[in-house]
Amino acid sequence: MTDVLALTQRLWPQARDHGAVDDPDSLDTLLATLGQPGAPGFEGGELHTFAAFLPSEDASTFVLPTGERPVDDADGRLLGHLLITRALLGAGLHVDRRVQQAMGAAYAQTWCVRGGYTASPLALATSLWLIALDPLKKSDRPIPIDWTPTLYQDAERWDVDYRLYSHYDIRERALDWVVYASVDPARHQGVSMWTIVEPLLRLEDDRAYSALAGFAEASDTAVETAGAAAMLERGRIEGLLRGFVAQQRARRARD
Repeated sequence: MTDVLALTQRLWPQARDHGAVDDPDSLDTLLATLGQPGAPGFEGGELHTFAAFLPSEDASTFVLPTGERPVDDADGRLLGHLLITRALLGAGLHVDRRVQQAMGAAYAQTWCVRGGYTASPLALATSLWLIALDPLKKSDRPIPIDWTPTLYQDAERWDVDYRLYSHYDIRERALDWVVYASVDPARHQGVSMWTIVEPLLRLEDDRAYSALAGFAEASDTAVETAGAAAMLERGRIEGLLRGFVAQQRARRARD
């Protein structure tokens, strides 16, 4: 794991649980990787993604806290960008234009690709956090996506005649995938259901709640050989889901 990715993973629990980090200056290290060689889409002119890896490094070898691995180098670079963007959003930098544009670039490469769900299930599941942490996720405000790079002129991957997406549009597309993926584990192959569950707990949507109810009754079949640390992380999320289900039942009983 690179130093940048290790820092990202170290900062994330604080950002996730407290909405801040003990050392805000450490966030500058992450911001400094924006638009650097090795970032996803850099060779196609994309300058709003974060480089968690140098071009010479293999981005497919790291393991997420829940035990999953990227499917290949390109997937690993996209995941690195998503993880850095997630940490910065979680730490309160949603007001930073650089982070807003990084979020837009993340959406361009996940939810805005032509032909449906072409990004890996792991990338899609991870990007749910960006939506969960977005204060404007229910807004019709356009997302700042820079469509000018050469990368996005490939009409087979992107609709070059449709470039306007709101925060609400992305949220709806993501929830469509959540419902789709929750029906059959094969639709999120190689991804622990707990990776999907945790951001869903923050989305406050009937479709999210429906998917959570399904996951609460399901068994996690992904990455059975994950280590003890990953199993502990999944157990932490399982506890959150259990608490959420109990709250929902108590609310229904009061009503």
